[in-house]
Amino acid sequence: MATWNARYKAGEYAEVWAEMEALGAGIRKPSRRKAADAVVRETMKRARTNVERLFAELSGLGYRFQGAPEPAEPDYPLELRIQHALDYVAKRGGKQYKANPWSHPALAWVEEEEIEVPARFRQGDLGRTSYRPPGARMNGALDEIERQTGSPLPLAVRAWFETVGSVSLAGTHPILNLDGAVDTLRVTLEDIDRAAAEGAGAEFVAAIRQAFAWGGFPGWSGRAAAPERELACLRSKLLPL
Repeated sequence: MATWNARYKAGEYAEVWAEMEALGAGIRKPSRRKAADAVVRETMKRARTNVERLFAELSGLGYRFQGAPEPAEPDYPLELRIQHALDYVAKRGGKQYKANPWSHPALAWVEEEEIEVPARFRQGDLGRTSYRPPGARMNGALDEIERQTGSPLPLAVRAWFETVGSVSLAGTHPILNLDGAVDTLRVTLEDIDRAAAEGAGAEFVAAIRQAFAWGGFPGWSGRAAAPERELACLRSKLLPL
């Protein structure tokens, strides 16, 4: 008999997740967990690829991602702190940090303190409102949610944040989201359903699948005059879940 993961890769996406979900908390039993984890990893690997492609495609289309509002007056102490750290990395960080100075330990405090980097330093990169990568701080937040609720998060929910991160495609575009009123793909720590069952997380995966089916803009579902051509183009870049 084919494994869940083999069937999933063969295209039985919803069927496999439904079977896993039907086991409830039993999905965590050793006899099932290894097989389930393989499907979860494959699903989230595809989800991460899709998110990366959507960010790239939308940026290329001139999509304006929603960010934290810039302060009326620059935060000069913060900007000096960032500039000094960037200068240090440029002079002493070594070649391995030339492409991405933000990964140098001298700038680790930016993530640790959850700093919203001013736009002039990001050089077009996404702000924290749109994307936060997986990491120790995020894992700690997941642990705290599980401690508060007294039960583990669904496998898919935890794996999303451990593999993909925090994501929001909220923003504006003349065709895709003129006034920002169309709901977009959004999966952040603040959005976690703390009452969700501790099973596989098929409902969560179904919602993500729906969002990708609409090119990252599930809010167009049921609306008149959806930009079908643009949505189809985005959808064609994405992997099935």
